[in-house]
Amino acid sequence: MLIGLLVCVSAFSTVFLLGMNSKMIRDDKILAAAIISWLITCAQYAMTWAVIHAGLGTMEYILWAGVGGCTGITLSQYCYKWWKI
Repeated sequence: MLIGLLVCVSAFSTVFLLGMNSKMIRDDKILAAAIISWLITCAQYAMTWAVIHAGLGTMEYILWAGVGGCTGITLSQYCYKWWKI
């Protein structure tokens, strides 16, 4: 359960940051995009570590990662709109 949650949080972080970085690049926020790129690297490392140590079955992994990813991209859109105000 704990490793599944780590997979979920890692997927959320990766996809959230990728969504935010896409918006930053589009709006020529170069420094913000560079900083977020480092954070993406950290989130992907956490995801890789979690997958290696998880011992999750395919369906369980897809469920945890899918929930994290779809929540991450959705919240990144709302956060960017809020940040832009």
